[in-house]
Amino acid sequence: MELPTAGPQEQAFFASENSPLARTTKTLWIWIGVSILIGVLISRGSLTATFISAAILLLVLLPVNIFLRRKLGSGQALVTLTAEAIESPNLSGKKKRILWHDIERVLVETVQGTSHLQFVLKPSAGLPDKKQFWTGTNLSRPTLILSTFTPEVQEQLLDAINVRLLGVAGHAPESQPASTNPLRENREFQEKLKALGPTPWMTYILIGLNVLIWLGTVALGASIAQAPADRLLAWGGNAASEVQRGEWWRLLTATFLHSGAIHVAMNMLGLYSAGLLLERIYGHRLYLVIYFSSGLIGSALSLHFSAQQAVSVGASGAVFGVTGALLVAVFQHRDKLPREFSKQMMSGVGFFVVYSLMQGFARQGIDNAAHIGGLMGGCLAAFILPERFDTERFRRTLASRAVVAVVASTLATFGIAAVAPRATLDQARIFASARFLERGISEFQSAVKAIQQEQADIQAGKLSERDADDRSRTVHAPAFRKVIEDLSQVTLRPGDRREPIVRDTIRASELLAESLAMESVFIAGDPKPRPADPVRSAQIEAELNVVAERLKKNSGELNKKR
Repeated sequence: MELPTAGPQEQAFFASENSPLARTTKTLWIWIGVSILIGVLISRGSLTATFISAAILLLVLLPVNIFLRRKLGSGQALVTLTAEAIESPNLSGKKKRILWHDIERVLVETVQGTSHLQFVLKPSAGLPDKKQFWTGTNLSRPTLILSTFTPEVQEQLLDAINVRLLGVAGHAPESQPASTNPLRENREFQEKLKALGPTPWMTYILIGLNVLIWLGTVALGASIAQAPADRLLAWGGNAASEVQRGEWWRLLTATFLHSGAIHVAMNMLGLYSAGLLLERIYGHRLYLVIYFSSGLIGSALSLHFSAQQAVSVGASGAVFGVTGALLVAVFQHRDKLPREFSKQMMSGVGFFVVYSLMQGFARQGIDNAAHIGGLMGGCLAAFILPERFDTERFRRTLASRAVVAVVASTLATFGIAAVAPRATLDQARIFASARFLERGISEFQSAVKAIQQEQADIQAGKLSERDADDRSRTVHAPAFRKVIEDLSQVTLRPGDRREPIVRDTIRASELLAESLAMESVFIAGDPKPRPADPVRSAQIEAELNVVAERLKKNSGELNKKR
């Protein structure tokens, strides 16, 4: 039952299946199902990994679901208004009944995007006006969550409470409830915004485009969980080394690439949450200006930090710009907007921005420079562009302000990118090195095995010493020179554990190539060839033994760490 029941002395208000909290509960289960499905795809059919992932999710989220269900009341009245008091199991604190004559006034408060009623009690109630240390509640200011009711019922509840308070004897005029209903003002304002842009189709297009491109990368071979960095670079990822070669287009293409399912899902959720409202405030065209300005400036700032060492991808810079623009729009017009709307936006969006930036600083692998750059870009564009709060001013200044915003964002993008420090890592060369490294090591192993096989053929009488000596210069020495040629083109990241192995393999190949290319002499009566320079041959053999031993040790340690 959704609507309140009213009698001469009592009114009861019930939770609704269409309330924000009920929808959150349903969304929670959808999120659990999607998360388990992603876990199955990531684990590639591993029942154990899937079971563990599902168990962890359920262990964490089931208590949350139970808590939310209790708040919805299971069919019981959540708020009851009588002639003497308001009663609700959802009132904060232990006291679930408040007398009307103890209430001084009622405020509408927004905490992390959720509306509450705050009952400010009179000093005569005898309760301390301070927050408790452990629970954070203030006994003289109990609160009642409103998200269990639909917006219409929330308004009716506040109206009913105000009527009851107005009828309480002894209420001083200055402490009497206001005649306006802030919840109704907020709803009516948002309805006006929706009327300006009934269908924010540009946000839907951007979300669809990002998801479609991600699906395309999966079809081209990227993993659902994590796309390889070399492929992201090939597809247009942002890297300082490549942009500084003149590939400026990467600043844009990187904003439409994502490394995995969770990455794209979180970014699109953020874009959906803030983008719908921002598009209605600025209109389709100016919304695009904000989105692309934010993404480009975020990519440009990343060239100074993350994109120096790694491939940076993702729409998060643009998403942070959208949220920053929303904050700016509301802040600039806060005195003209409904108080409840302004508080919801400033607290909810502000919390998202601060929390996300803190997470970015605390965790590795997050391009916080792109986040900050995108936030700056969105705020810059929003300060310049006109909002549709004032329709006449919006029409009058739309074209000129749009040109200024585009020029300012373009100059900021190229200016920030141009002063980025020179890349210390050549990303394209590092990824290309993988092919040379794999081929060089394989060629080295094949060349060593060929020599070992030849020695076995000599002992078996299948090959003469003289023929083997000729092959050492014509076949085996060139094979090791080819190894040197391939491994010399390998570039590894600083600290790569394979670096000593590559270095020793090159040195071993140099020694073997020199030894095998050395001329030989044959003494009458002795079929075995002797080196023309026995001193140098002995030096090569001694150093080769040291290098081979070190190579064996480093290879063993690397295999253990894997």
